[in-house]
Amino acid sequence: MGFLEALSVTKVFGGIAALDHVDLSIKEGEILGLIGPNGAGKTTFFNVLTGLYKPEKGEILFLDQRIHGLQPHEIAALGIARTFQNIRLFPNMTAMENVMVGRHCRTRTEFFSTLLMTRAFKAEEQDIQRAARELLGLVGLLDRGNALAKNLPYGEQRRLEIARALAVEPKLLLLDEPTAGMNPAESRDLMQLVQRIRDRGISILLIEHQMRVVMNLCHRVVVLDYGEKIADAAPAEIQKNPAVIEAYLGKTHA
Repeated sequence: MGFLEALSVTKVFGGIAALDHVDLSIKEGEILGLIGPNGAGKTTFFNVLTGLYKPEKGEILFLDQRIHGLQPHEIAALGIARTFQNIRLFPNMTAMENVMVGRHCRTRTEFFSTLLMTRAFKAEEQDIQRAARELLGLVGLLDRGNALAKNLPYGEQRRLEIARALAVEPKLLLLDEPTAGMNPAESRDLMQLVQRIRDRGISILLIEHQMRVVMNLCHRVVVLDYGEKIADAAPAEIQKNPAVIEAYLGKTHA
């Protein structure tokens, strides 16, 4: 059984191909880096993969099931969760409540049980709270559970968004520039967190501009440029690939 396969995925905006027949595979247990210059199509690929955009061509298979064309909540229920380049927390909710919101997609209690606050509803709420506390501990925010999300420092907001994504119980986690805006110490902590997540059996697709993070964390790297895949190799090979060097620095450096 395959894990994730994107086959000839094409997405067009106004006649311009943001993704042009992109093939990409992710292995179970892998940390895969997705890099490229600004405008290369990286976030567009995330949006197609999570159902925010529908591709014009191609197909995406997750655990041998076609997911292109499904709604975002349906894809999340299958086991794919993500963070965003721009943090999208609920600012006036606590850290604990933000994580619990992510967990509610896995609830089984029906509407009337919720309305009547039955024993089953209360038991499930307690399970959600326990899971949320465990995830806050994983990302180093257990003592910040009662703080409003908007009052957390930037680096803690980033980690909270990851905890909320993990509440979905994903098999595949998509991280869109998780170290953006972080100082070196925060970036190191984030790298260690990503490794801990992977050690829990969760595969990771990572968009990242900090090459130090990509080269030290990823098992394999895919490079996009103007919507096309130009490289797919181990980090050490990517660093010396002429097409990649040209994409980032121009022909005079290739």
